[in-house]
Amino acid sequence: SPTEALIHDMKVAKIMNFMAECLRMAPEKVFLDPYRPAVTNQLEEASNVAMGALLPAREEIDNLVETMILRPLCRALNRRVATMMGRMHLEGAYLQHGVGAGMDADGGGTSFVQKYLASFYDNLSATFLSKLPPRYSVVVGSNVSLFSVFTFMSNASLIRPLSEDAKLHLTQDLADFELVLDQFMTRAGGNVESKALGEIANGKAYAELRAVRQMLFWTGLDDKSKPAAVIAKSLLREVWVRDVRASTVFHYLFSFAPNLLSSPHHWKRMRVDEYVGTLVSLDGDTEEGESLDWMTTMACCDSYQQRESAQSALIGSSESSEGDPRVAAILMSLGPELLRRRRA
Repeated sequence: SPTEALIHDMKVAKIMNFMAECLRMAPEKVFLDPYRPAVTNQLEEASNVAMGALLPAREEIDNLVETMILRPLCRALNRRVATMMGRMHLEGAYLQHGVGAGMDADGGGTSFVQKYLASFYDNLSATFLSKLPPRYSVVVGSNVSLFSVFTFMSNASLIRPLSEDAKLHLTQDLADFELVLDQFMTRAGGNVESKALGEIANGKAYAELRAVRQMLFWTGLDDKSKPAAVIAKSLLREVWVRDVRASTVFHYLFSFAPNLLSSPHHWKRMRVDEYVGTLVSLDGDTEEGESLDWMTTMACCDSYQQRESAQSALIGSSESSEGDPRVAAILMSLGPELLRRRRA
């Protein structure tokens, strides 16, 4: 339920929207409506002049609402989203089917998205967005949707190990999640301001949501004779790579790695949700997080090389019983190019 402060802010947003609408309609009501249908050119010119004169006041109202109400509201809602997404790991959603994900032994049942996220976004829409004017609710809905996609992707990519069955369930959940967010955005805009998920932030989040489904079934490591450098170059030629954040690709590769190669959040001694919070800011920005994640990934790879050397010296072999030992070398070869492309 919303706090008293949030309820107050949403009421203020309604009042400010009413003021902005009054200013927008004032020139027409004063100069045109009383004289219809005998409206002269002079009256139309006066209406246009008044409209231009009142425009700075309307922009000032919108800027004030965005700065003082909408941005804090988005951050508050995104905190709730981050907490809910964190349950993916707390519940072991894609690790043990039938426990965390609500899957039955035969693979049926309720998915993570159906069990937790569908009702969660319905509640956000009914409790918060429906209380705002459409032109404000679509701003909040867009920001929350952007943050949601990036946070879901970052949480999902850190699942380790990721079995073939888990990939199938995750692929279905990604499709369900896209539908949930589409419905969320439809409710946010109402009948006045409609905005599709693919239109948010130039479609970057939507593109990643679609591309990760292809990434999950990448088979570049199947040929055990291929050297790491060749695999890295081959991966860079994949169609989906251009639409996925570098950190998402890195973390997915960690799921194939030997146990000696620690996941980034383990190396940082953080919970998954805490680490994801460093990748995606509450405003939905990811640029700083991408740079920090690459530094952490390099540290993980350096630590792995040291552990592997120490293990090799002790047992006389660098072979690992589980995982692909080429992953660290692939990451080190892949990282700089992926980040360069992202900045370009």
